[in-house]
Amino acid sequence: AGPVYQFRLMTTQQGINRGYGFCLYTCRQDAKRAVKQLDNLELRRGRQPLGVKFSVDNCRLFVGGIPKTKQRPDVLAEMQRISDHVKDVIIYSSAADKSKNR
Repeated sequence: AGPVYQFRLMTTQQGINRGYGFCLYTCRQDAKRAVKQLDNLELRRGRQPLGVKFSVDNCRLFVGGIPKTKQRPDVLAEMQRISDHVKDVIIYSSAADKSKNR
């Protein structure tokens, strides 16, 4: 389907295969092609076919302890100073300490 950037096979703490993994392709088109080509593919006759679906994109980071005096534009500017790939910042108030953001 295309070049694979990363494949993570999920295992137990004992190293036993859990029966699923996550494959990251270098581009979206290759990932779409892989889903079409591999979903319901029978690798061995009489065995359960592969189930291939898109996973939920997990590109968010949680950053705690941000001072309440910092507003969204401040935090966004600081994060973009560190990495130019930051697209957005969401700020939640801390339920435990109202003087801090969560």
